[in-house]
Amino acid sequence: LLADELNTIGLSSDKRVILLDLTSDLNKEQITCIIESKSQSLLIIFAGELKPTSPSRKAFETDNNFITIPCYNSTDIDITTLLNNKLKEKNLTMDKEAKDLLVGSLGNDYGNTVTEIEKILSYHKSNNIITSSDVESIMVSSSNIIITDLVDMVFEKKTVSINKLYQAVLDEFNPAQILIIISNHAIRLLELLAEKEESNLPNKQLIENSRPPIFFKRHASFQKQLNTWNRNLLSDMLEILYETTVETRKNSDLSVELTERCLLKISSLKN
Repeated sequence: LLADELNTIGLSSDKRVILLDLTSDLNKEQITCIIESKSQSLLIIFAGELKPTSPSRKAFETDNNFITIPCYNSTDIDITTLLNNKLKEKNLTMDKEAKDLLVGSLGNDYGNTVTEIEKILSYHKSNNIITSSDVESIMVSSSNIIITDLVDMVFEKKTVSINKLYQAVLDEFNPAQILIIISNHAIRLLELLAEKEESNLPNKQLIENSRPPIFFKRHASFQKQLNTWNRNLLSDMLEILYETTVETRKNSDLSVELTERCLLKISSLKN
């Protein structure tokens, strides 16, 4: 799939921009594919936090055809300091529970952190006290709610309820976006299961410690999903998602039906 994207030529022959947002490090084969590609496209890779021993980091930092830019996640202290400064600027007060909720939900993307803080504060006038209910109602948009509800429904294996919610999600997201979101969630669960195997932490603690943070209202669902799925099943799921992605590109007029069939199939996978 990566090789296909790199080698695809745009209809207008203009240079294409490919954005690769990683949830885990690239393997050796993928790195070689990128480095040896003769693609004229501009490839931008968001890689998250990479250790000095990371294969991707070592490969791209030493190759003159690539530019690496280090970006560091904000700590809870950084976000709290930023939040307090913004509150002071606008003469606002936020209670401790609201601060804890907001700080715990941010930090993976500095630009997003600043935007979310400013958005929440913009709803309030000088001298207002902002509560956790205020923060929660503003942070969780209707489109985010509906897609996460679909994701959790698929991974909780509530197969009979998928059709109705899927039709509603199509008002906000196209089939390609839905497949990407479902795939990213499967990868997230794989990472959590690998971490669980390594750390022997209970599901509850694993989810509470997860970075980027998992919204607290989804904690119970994540615990259920970790008890429902194993690494082999998730690998099978990713293969089905990949095959469906290819099929929807070949038959774009059937993408809605193919994606729905895929969601029903992966939700029904047996151990």
